[in-house]
Parts: sequence; structure tokens; C-alpha cells
Amino acid sequence: MTQFTPRSGKANYIKSRGKHFYYRRAIPEAFRWMFDGKTEWNIKLESATEAGRRVEAGALAHQHNKAMTYNVVEPTYIPETDDLAMRIDWSTIFKHPLKFRRDGKVIETLKIAISDDPEYLRQAEKDGFFAMSRDEAFNQVDLAQLNQAIPKAEGVELELNELKAANFRRKIDEVAPAGSDTLRTILPKMHQQNQPRQPTKEGHYRTIEEFIGLHGDLPLVKISKQHLSEYVAHLTKVRVRNMPLAPTTVKQRLDRLVAILQFATMVEAVPYNVGKTVKAPKDTRPLGDQTYKPFTKLEVRKLIDVATDIWARRRYQTHRTQMSRMTDSITALHLLVWTGARPEEICQLRLDDVDLDRMGIMITNETDEIEASDRKLKNEESVRGVPIHNALLPRLSEHMEQVLQVSNSGLLFPSFEPMTEKGRYATPIGADWSKHFRAQITADPQKVLYSLRHSWAGESVRVGMSETMRNAIMGHKSDSKSSSAKRYRFHFEDLDNQLEWVNKMDCISG
Repeated sequence: MTQFTPRSGKANYIKSRGKHFYYRRAIPEAFRWMFDGKTEWNIKLESATEAGRRVEAGALAHQHNKAMTYNVVEPTYIPETDDLAMRIDWSTIFKHPLKFRRDGKVIETLKIAISDDPEYLRQAEKDGFFAMSRDEAFNQVDLAQLNQAIPKAEGVELELNELKAANFRRKIDEVAPAGSDTLRTILPKMHQQNQPRQPTKEGHYRTIEEFIGLHGDLPLVKISKQHLSEYVAHLTKVRVRNMPLAPTTVKQRLDRLVAILQFATMVEAVPYNVGKTVKAPKDTRPLGDQTYKPFTKLEVRKLIDVATDIWARRRYQTHRTQMSRMTDSITALHLLVWTGARPEEICQLRLDDVDLDRMGIMITNETDEIEASDRKLKNEESVRGVPIHNALLPRLSEHMEQVLQVSNSGLLFPSFEPMTEKGRYATPIGADWSKHFRAQITADPQKVLYSLRHSWAGESVRVGMSETMRNAIMGHKSDSKSSSAKRYRFHFEDLDNQLEWVNKMDCISG
């Protein structure tokens, strides 16, 4: 890189033109690339006195000297790598940014960092500097000077200069430092754009910290397929409560990493997603060990007792809040026990979805005028009518009367309304299960709140309900091609027949 030495003596570069005075100074050819190709400075001085003009011109000369000697930020010596690193900030000197080229893009900036130390460059880029190696810096200067010469060249000289410029661009891409983004720096950007729920964010952070604990906080461009394969192999050896992680858990954590890398690909932090071809181990467990297990009726009774006791004793901010959250939670739990529906399907119900006269609940995701988050269903089979068991009717009827007194939201469970667009209605009751109920009900990790759905299915089998009817009530896709199977899909059309079978079920006693 060309070295600049300021003129010695009392040079002030003041020239007069008529009644006006100017700071006029030739720009050395080697440094014209820094000033948009200008050959000289010609700046009008505003002061009316000679002393004032000297001060103005001296300040301008000092700025330009600093720019050309790169003496804006003191260089740093890094003994570990025997590297002389520097940060240069021209933002207080120039009005217009300098142009650099890398990876086919033009980068406009007034802040650059030069070093051969990767950590130094990574930190500099986080601080807003355009980071480059020393080799790249030399090539960037040569390319800038050549780009200024190209418009003036003709014929063979023009062709030669264009070839040289292409060669410099290739060299720059070859010696450019690896991108500074890591899993830790890209994840907040992903969350800012996608706005996931808090549990999803926490899961992402747990996964990347686990990966970093194994491989270190690598730049994204340095993460390879081998790194992810080794991470998967590591997970298969992890044991929790003296048990290996389930293959579904391993796949879930791998999927999180792949999703983060896919976002990095979208924002061009990496050229491609190395995780797309990495496979989680096949689940070779018996089929019964791959799904949630149903609760026993004793566990269901215990769950209702424990949950009701905790909700009744919990301190709430106001009596109104207590009556809403407590009754919402208790009623929702009974609905999960007696309907076989999914937790989110129950917790997002509207008052209008419940028809007490016909003894049915409509599970739907139709758009309504209620100012709350939209209802979400698993698939098209999830749209269905669900019969109301006789044992559930009194509690549900009383709950609806109370809701109408304390809320005009239109929701069956007003206190479950999500605070964010991507929030879930079932979050409150799900969080209570994880934090307060599980430890008192069962130590089996395959039994969760969703297991109430499996318990309902088991009871329907016990009373002899047909598989076609069971699939229709639960929102499963039926394998049957019969007309009766299709009939069950149309909301309440077979409700009387369903009620006859549902009321034979006892999901608690026995």
C-alpha cells in the first residue's frame, strides 16, 4: 500500500481568486481513489481575516493528511499472531462513503479494519467496520486505482485494464476473510424477523450452545456437514436420567440447527445450507415406545385433583382474574379429558363454537371478527364436530354463564388469549403441566398433557366404538372409503349416533 508523508514547512494551500480565497491542493495520484477520483481539493474558505483562513485551511490539511496516512485509529499489535491490525474511521473526514468490491457486490463505507487475525476482524465487523485482510486491502487499493483509469483508457489499454480489474476482483474474493456471523450472532436476527414464541427461542439457544460446546463458536461459513454429523453422533450418546435421548429428540435438535442455517442462507451469510443432507438416526424403537402413552384412570383422577387444588390456591392479581384463569383452566382440563381433542383445539374455542342445545362443539379454523389470534388446526381433517359427554355438560354450561359475566372477548377461555401473534392458546395449561403437575402425576416421560387424548381413544375402544367414528371425533384421517366414514366428516350430521357411544364412556372411574 502506498505510503504518504505530509509536506514539511508552513504549507497552507491558500490560493486567491478575485475577492475569494480557497483551500487548493493537488491530491496525490495514489490516493485519488479515496476521494471519488478527484485530482485536487478546491474548497472555498469562509473567514474574512487572514488568520481565520489559516485556521480553516490548516484544519482541512490536517484532515486530509490523516486520511492519507491512515492515522485515524492507532494500530494494534497482536503478539499471538504477530499481526499489526488497524481500524480506520473516515466518517468524520469524508461526506461520501468509499466503495469496495467483494463477492460481486459494492460495499460503501467509511469504516474499515485491516488485519490477518480472524478474531480481530470478527470483532471489528460486529463494531460496524468493513473487515479485510492485508492482502485484500492491497488488492482493494489497486482495484480502486484501476477503476479510475478505465474510463480514460481506449482500445487495447481499455481491454487490458478490464482484464486486470477482473483479476483483482478474483484475488479479493480469494483472500477475503470468512464471514463473521456465528450461530450466536445470526440467531437474534432470525428471531427478529420470524418472531417465534419464547419456548421456541429457548429451544434454539439450548441447541446452539450444545453445538458450540462440542465444536466452538465457529463462523457460519466454517460449519461443515461433518460438524453436524458429529453433533448428531454426540446426541446419541447423551443420557438424561440414565436414559438415551429419544430419536425424535435428536431429530428435533438437528432440525433446529438446519433451520438456523437455512435462515443464514436466505440472508446470504452462507452460500448454501450444509445441514440439508444430514440425517438423524432412524427410530428403531418398538412402535409403542415412539408415541405418547395414555394415562391410567387413576392418573387422570389424580391430575384433576392436583390441578384443581393448585389453581384454587394460587394467588391472582384480582378476584376477576382469579375467577377467569381458575375456571378457564379447570374447565379446559375437563374438556381435554372428555372430548379427546387436542389441547390447542380446546383452548382456542370461541363461545359460538359450543352448542349446548345440540350437545356439540365445533372444531374449526374459520376466520371470525373476534380481536384475538386466529385459530389454528393441524390439518383439514381437524375440522369437525365433537359431542359433549353428559358428565361434561353441567360444568361447561356453568362456565359459559360465568364467562359472559366477566368477559366480552367472545373466547370460551378469555385468560388463554396469546400475548403475541405467534403465541399459543394452550400455553398456560401446558406450562402448568410442565412446572407443577408432571412431578406429582407420573415419572414416565412419554406421558404428557396430550396423553389425555390417547386415554380417551383407549376408553372409546373399550366401549366398542367403531374406528371410523373414533377417527371422525378425534380429527384423524380415516382409512375407510365407506359412505358412513364420509358422513362423519360433516360437522354435526351424525351427532346423535356419536352421543350414544360417547355417553357409554367413563374416562375417570374404574
